[in-house]
Amino acid sequence: MAQKDKRVLVVDDEESVGIGMSEMLKDAGFDARYVTSGPEAVEEIESVEYSLVFMDMVMPGMNGLETFRQIRQKKPETRVVLFTGYFKDADKAIFEGVKEGMIDVYIRKPFFLEEIVNTAVKYA
Repeated sequence: MAQKDKRVLVVDDEESVGIGMSEMLKDAGFDARYVTSGPEAVEEIESVEYSLVFMDMVMPGMNGLETFRQIRQKKPETRVVLFTGYFKDADKAIFEGVKEGMIDVYIRKPFFLEEIVNTAVKYA
């Protein structure tokens, strides 16, 4: 399957991060889309098949883990990459996500273009 046939969803409440990541992925040949919240991500996953989701851990309202739980219930085959900057309980939350089988990969902000694209190539 060509990269252009692989759909990738980026979920981040910070517009500059979400748009930047989705543009990087488009430049690398992926069909990338961006949404700003957990509820939007769940709605998008219900209507479109994605091979990979990049999800910010910390978002207002429904956080990354809560969103992942809903996505896994609806589309368990969808691969997930969690990303976040440091926050107090990051290690505990990441461990919980890995233990529950929700998180396939974890990337810490700030990240590099190559890291995002290489992860998408590997997991999408």
